Amino acid sequence: MLKLYARIPIRYRLALTLVSIFTGAVLFADWIGVVPNDRKQLMKGRISLCEALAINGTAMVASGNSEGFEKAVKALVDRNDSLRSVRLVDSEGNVKFETSGHSTFWSSDPDLFASNIAVPIFRFGQPWGNLQIAFTDPKAELGWARYGIWGLLALTVPICFLQFSYFLKRMVSALNPEGAIPDNVRSFMDTFAEGLVIIDDRERILIANKQLCNALGQTSDDLFGKPISSLEFEIGDDKTEWPWSEAMREEKLISERILRLRRHNDETESFSTFTVTCNPFPGQGLMATLDDITEIEENKAKLAVALGVAKDANEAKSAFLANMSHEIRTPLNAVLGFTDVLRRGLVTDSDEAIGHLNMIHRSGAHLLELINDILDLSKIEAGHMQCESIETKIDEVILDAVRVQSGRAQEKEIQLNVEFLTDLPTTVHCDPTRLRQIITNLLGNAIKFTEQGAVTVRTECLSDDHLASDGSRADSKYRLQIHVDDTGIGMTPEQQEKIFDSFVQADSSTTRKFGGTGLGLSISRRLAEAMGGTLTVSSSLGGGSTFTVTLPVADSDASEWTSREIIVGRANRLEQNNGSTAIKRLPPKSVLVVDDGEANRRLIELVLTRAGAIVTCAENGQEAIEKINAGDFQLVFMDMQMPVLDGMSATKRLRSAGCRVPIVALTGNAMKGDREKCIEGGCDDFLSKPVNLDSLLECCQLYLGSAPSDPTDNLTATSNQANAGTSTNNNIFSNLSESKTADRNGPPIHTTIPIDDEELREVVANFIDRLDARISGMEDAVRQADFNTVRSEAHWLKGSGGTVGFGELTNPALKLENAAKVGDAELALEILQEIQSIRARIVSPVAPADSASFTTQPTPSHPAIDEQRRIASPVHSTMQLSADVTGEKDDSPIHCTLPLDDEDYREIVVDFMNRLDARLMGMLSMAQTKAFDELENEAHWLKGAGGTVGFPALTEPSIALMHAARERKLESCQVALRDILQIRQRLVVPRTVNPTIAGQQ
Repeated sequence: MLKLYARIPIRYRLALTLVSIFTGAVLFADWIGVVPNDRKQLMKGRISLCEALAINGTAMVASGNSEGFEKAVKALVDRNDSLRSVRLVDSEGNVKFETSGHSTFWSSDPDLFASNIAVPIFRFGQPWGNLQIAFTDPKAELGWARYGIWGLLALTVPICFLQFSYFLKRMVSALNPEGAIPDNVRSFMDTFAEGLVIIDDRERILIANKQLCNALGQTSDDLFGKPISSLEFEIGDDKTEWPWSEAMREEKLISERILRLRRHNDETESFSTFTVTCNPFPGQGLMATLDDITEIEENKAKLAVALGVAKDANEAKSAFLANMSHEIRTPLNAVLGFTDVLRRGLVTDSDEAIGHLNMIHRSGAHLLELINDILDLSKIEAGHMQCESIETKIDEVILDAVRVQSGRAQEKEIQLNVEFLTDLPTTVHCDPTRLRQIITNLLGNAIKFTEQGAVTVRTECLSDDHLASDGSRADSKYRLQIHVDDTGIGMTPEQQEKIFDSFVQADSSTTRKFGGTGLGLSISRRLAEAMGGTLTVSSSLGGGSTFTVTLPVADSDASEWTSREIIVGRANRLEQNNGSTAIKRLPPKSVLVVDDGEANRRLIELVLTRAGAIVTCAENGQEAIEKINAGDFQLVFMDMQMPVLDGMSATKRLRSAGCRVPIVALTGNAMKGDREKCIEGGCDDFLSKPVNLDSLLECCQLYLGSAPSDPTDNLTATSNQANAGTSTNNNIFSNLSESKTADRNGPPIHTTIPIDDEELREVVANFIDRLDARISGMEDAVRQADFNTVRSEAHWLKGSGGTVGFGELTNPALKLENAAKVGDAELALEILQEIQSIRARIVSPVAPADSASFTTQPTPSHPAIDEQRRIASPVHSTMQLSADVTGEKDDSPIHCTLPLDDEDYREIVVDFMNRLDARLMGMLSMAQTKAFDELENEAHWLKGAGGTVGFPALTEPSIALMHAARERKLESCQVALRDILQIRQRLVVPRTVNPTIAGQQ
C-alpha cells in the first residue's frame, strides 16, 4: 500500500491531504452543532404546530365549540402546504370530521413519524379523542439537506479535490525548478545517450532527462519530488551504500558503480553509473549519470555459458576422436591387412580366401555404418535433416527393421521376438524411413550388448490417460509406443543420463569391448523429436534395457483401427509365406456389390468370383434394393456415394423394411467419425477405398466363412512381369478424315490437341460420340423448360469442348449457360442451332488400320499437357499447368499392382486408363471455371478408383485435390492437378499383348 501511495504524483497526494483536512473540519463543526440541521428544524416546527392545535382543540372542545374547531383546522390545512390532511377521532373511534384524502395520506406506521403525527385532545381533564395530522414527506422539502452532513461532504469533497489538484498543479508548475532551466538547455540534456538526473540534498528528484524517463517508464512530472531510492534500484556491486549518498557524504566524485533496476515483470536490467558529481547547488544536491549496460551484462553471461559449452564440446570431441581413432583403424587394418594377404597370394585354399573376403566385407560394412552415423549427425546439427509426414503402416515398418537385423541376431544365437500388445491405427502419419532407422538402430544396439537371451520389440497404442507418467503430451488423444527390450548388460542411472549425448557411450570399457561411436542413440532421439515424439530408456545394471519410442497419433489416424489379431495374423502370414500373395478361398455364397464406379465394381466382382463367391452387381442404391428384395444374398458391399440413391439411404430403407443381410460400407471417406456414421446408419462393417484385397477377403470370410483350401484351385496373384521390361512402341500413326456431315458453309474444325497419340485420339472420339446425344438432350430440356439441366450441360460443354481441343464450342456454350440461367427458351434454341452448326463441321479422328497389335509401354510424357502450354485456349492459358517442374523429378514408371497377366484384371485397368485422360481433362476445365463442387466429386472418384485398380500413387494427390476444391482454393487445386498429371505421365498403360511377341519373349 505504501509503495502504491509512493507512486501517486505529489500534487495528487497534497490534494488528498487538503481534502482530508477539510472533511475533518466539517465533521467537527457538525459535532459541536455549528453546522445547522434543517431536518431537526423542520421537525421542531411541525411538533410546535401540533402542540398548538392540541391546546386550541382541547379548549374549543371543552367549551362545546367542536364545529368552530373543525372550521379552524380545515382553514389551516388549506393555508399550510406542508399539511396534507387532518382527522378528529373521539375516544370511541368515531370520526368527528376529516379533510379530503386523509385515508390516503395517513399511516400509523411508527417509522413514518415525521409525516404522520397524532395529538391527544382532552375534555374536562379526561382524554376525549385524538387529532391525526398528515404532513408531506420531509425529503421533498429538504432536498439535498435531507442527507445531512454526509450529503454535504459527498458534494463538496470531489469538487474540493479537483480544485486543489488544479491549484497545486499551477503552483507546482510555477515553483518547478525545471522552469529555471531554459528550453535549449533541457533539449541539450535530452540529447545525451545516458540518463541524467539532478537530486537535492534530501535525495529527491528535481530534474530527469528524457533517456532516464524512458528507461524508467515514467514522465518527468511523475518523477519530480520522488526520492530516488523509491525507484526500486538495487545495488549491484559489493557496496552497501547508495552512490549518491556516498557522494554527498564524502563530497567527492563517485564513478563505476553498478545499479540494477527491478522491473514489474521481475526482469532485471543493469545500469552503470559512470559519474556521480557533487556540485554546489543551492540545497546541496548533485547530478548523476546512468548508462544502460544491460546488453553488455547479458553478453558476458552468454559468453560464460558459451565458453562452458565449448569446453564440454571440446572434451567430448576429443574423447570422440580417441574412440574414432580406434574404431576407424580397426576395420581399416582388417581391410588392408587381409587385402594384402590376398594380393600377395598367401592363402592356401579357397575356403581360407572366402574367409578373408568375408572379414573384409564385414569390416567394410562396419566402416560404412560408422561413416553414415557421422553424416546423419552432421545433417541434424546443420538443420538439413527433414522428416516427412505420410501415412505409414507401423507393423510393416517394424517387421522390415526386424528382418534387417535378424541375420545379426542369428549370428549371435539370440532370439528376436515381435509382439503387438494392442490394436493399432491402420496408418499413422510419420516418416517411415526415419522410423525404420530408429528401430534398426535400437535393435542393432540391443543385439550388440546382448550376449545371450532375447531381444523383443513390443508395440502398443495407448490413450493419454495411460501415459500420465511419461510427461510427453500434445493435442493427440493417443500415443504409439514401440519398446525394444533386451537381456543384455544393462546400465547404471549415471550411464543412462549420458547415452543420448553425441560421441558418448556408457563408459570407455564398453567402447573398447563392444565398439561403436556413441552416435546411434543420439541420432535416434533427435529423429524421434523431429517427428514430435520422444525416445527414453529404462535399465538396470545386469538386468537388460528397454528403449521406448513414443510418437503422437493424429486424430485423423485414430479414426480407423486394425485389430491386434489381424496384425498378428498378417505378420505370421508374411513370415510363413515370405511374400506369397495367395488369395483366400470363399464358399459359393451370393454376394451383392453395389458401386457406381465400373472399375471398382468389376475389380471386386473379379476378386470375389475367383475366390469362389457368387457375385451380383448393382450401380446404385435403388437397383440394390430391387435386387435384394428379389434375391437371396448373404453379404452386401454398399458404396456410400452413388447417384439415384446413395448407399446410406439405401441401407436405412433396407433396415426399415426388416432386411438383416450383413452390409459392408464402401467409401472413399476415411476421416474420423465416418466409420461411426456408417455403423449408425445400419451398416455392419466398414471398408475404405482404395479397397485392400486382403482386407476385402478377410471381411468376406468374417461373414461368409472360409472354403476348404484346394491346391488345384488356389488363386495366386502374381506380379505382371511384362511391366518391368516393356519397350516403347514408336510405330503408332493416325490420320484424320473429314466428317461426312461437315457443313460446306464453313471450314472443317479439327481438334487442336495432338491426336497422333492414340490415348488422346480415343478421348476426342469419345467426346464426339457423346456430343450429339447431349445436344439432343439439351434441346429436349429446353422444350420441357428444364433449365437446370440445360445450364448443367452447357457448363459441361463449355469446359469439355475447349479441353479436347474444340475451342469454337466455348463461347456458344457460355451463352447457352447464361440463357438457361435467365430461362430464355427462344435464345437457348437459337444458340443450340449455332452449336449444331459447329458440330456439323467437327472432323472425327480415325485410327490407323495397323494399330491393333502393340505391347505394354510406359508413358514418358503426356502430349495433352505439353499442348496446354502452346494452344491459346483460355482454359489452358489461365491454368498454367505443366508437367515440367523445377528441381528433381521422378521419371520412373509406375506399374499396376494388380496381376495383369490375368485378362480380366487387365481389362479393368485398361478401361480405367481409357477413361482417366478424359476425366483429367474435365478436371482441368472444372478448375478453370472454378466448378469446385464438381471438381471435388471427381477427386473423390479418383481417390478411390486409382488405388482400387492398382495405382495407389494417385491416392494422396487426389485427397489433396479434394480438400483444395472443398476449401475453394484455386492455386492449391492447380498444384494438386499438376501432381496428378505428373503421376499420369509415369503410369504404365497395359495393352493387349500380341501372342506372337509374347511367345518370342
